[in-house]
Amino acid sequence: MPSIRVPSALRTFTGGASDIEISASTVRDALAELDKKHPGIAAKVLGNDGAVKPFIRIYVGPDDIGDLGGLDAKLTDRDEISIIPAIAGGSGA
Repeated sequence: MPSIRVPSALRTFTGGASDIEISASTVRDALAELDKKHPGIAAKVLGNDGAVKPFIRIYVGPDDIGDLGGLDAKLTDRDEISIIPAIAGGSGA
């Protein structure tokens, strides 16, 4: 069964859980199932247009979903989806 690795910034939606098992065949369906189990989390990852927000990256294993067909990327039972928010800041020096 595929799973989604939830970043610490979004674990308030999952009760602190870092890995959520899902039964979906695409990344889009996986995110919909995640939101069904943990309402509100999809709004932090997807924009109003349904696309991944610009400061979020989603990976299936080591591959960015942009290289796999986007949200329609197919999943296998052993896939791990990672949601990676951008990290900003630094001294600029």
